[in-house]
Amino acid sequence: MPIPGKIEKARFIVTSMTGNINFTTPVPALAIITTNANNLESAYIAAQGGGVDDTANMHAKEQILDLSLKSLAAYVEGIANANPANAEAIILGAGMEVKTQAIHTARDFHVETTENPGEVKLITKFVGRATFIWQMATDPNNESSWQTIGQATQAKLVKTGLTSGTRYYFRVAVIDKDGQHPWSHVLNTIVL
Repeated sequence: MPIPGKIEKARFIVTSMTGNINFTTPVPALAIITTNANNLESAYIAAQGGGVDDTANMHAKEQILDLSLKSLAAYVEGIANANPANAEAIILGAGMEVKTQAIHTARDFHVETTENPGEVKLITKFVGRATFIWQMATDPNNESSWQTIGQATQAKLVKTGLTSGTRYYFRVAVIDKDGQHPWSHVLNTIVL
């Protein structure tokens, strides 16, 4: 975030938390956040002349504000965690953002027929540690027709024993420490 935006955000957080009944004893105190934002603003203005020392001072003041905001965020998070039913409202009430969990899906998913009759190869990509759950159906619009055909830590699966000349539909989902993520797009092929 550019320095002027960071200063503005710090001041917005102080304004949001001032008098808020959820935050009776903020750590660090809101006055410290205000002082750190003001010090960064002064250093930023001084650094506009391009001097090396002024620029170094500005970066030092930026680090001080960053650390104090991280400490304040930990304080807010602790209060939010103690009130899980209202956690999001508490965080937003502090002028801070709620991070959403990343949704992990399998990427570059594709299906290849092989030289062997009744066999297909399913391949996907994923960065990080995960398990893949592979499913197959002959009627993709009927959720109950989807069958799990494999679960593995490898990003590929060879499915054998399929009926030649039949159109099959396939999908894959990633399972990681956060649980199962959404299904990939559905691909289909006619098995040789």
